[in-house]
Amino acid sequence: MDHLLSLSQAARMVGVPRKVLQHYIQRGKLSVFEGSIRQSELFKIFPDINTDRSGMIEKVRNIQADAVNKYMTDSTPSPDQLVSEVQRLRAELRSAEDRVASYQLLVAEMKTRMSAFQKQCDKNQSQMLSSLIGWFYSQCKLREKR
Repeated sequence: MDHLLSLSQAARMVGVPRKVLQHYIQRGKLSVFEGSIRQSELFKIFPDINTDRSGMIEKVRNIQADAVNKYMTDSTPSPDQLVSEVQRLRAELRSAEDRVASYQLLVAEMKTRMSAFQKQCDKNQSQMLSSLIGWFYSQCKLREKR
C-alpha cells in the first residue's frame, strides 16, 4: 500500500534531515502529491529504507486514530445522561420562574404601599416620595423589557 507522508515523516523514515528531501524535490528527483510524499517515491531514491521505521509510522497512525475514536466515544454523553441533564435544567428553570413571580408580587405590593404611604405624608415628604416612586416605576419598566 502506497502511503502519503508529510515531509517530516518521510525524513524520519529515511533517516535524513528535511533539507535533503527538499533538495530532491527542488531538483525534480522526488515528486510530491498534494503536499505529501508517496512512500514508493522514497523507495526509488532510498532503496535501503529501514522498514522498521515505516512500521513505526503505521503504528503511530493507528495510535492516533484510536485516540481520536476513544476521545469521541468518551466525550459523547449517553442518552440517560442527556435525559438527566434536561430534567435538571427544567427543574432549575421552574425554580427561577418561581423566584421571578415572587419578585413580581413583591414589586406590585411595594408600589401599592408606597402610593398609600404618599397619601399620608405632608407636601414636602409627598414630593420626595413622588420622586422615589417615579424612579422605582421607571426602573421596574426597564427591567420588564429585558
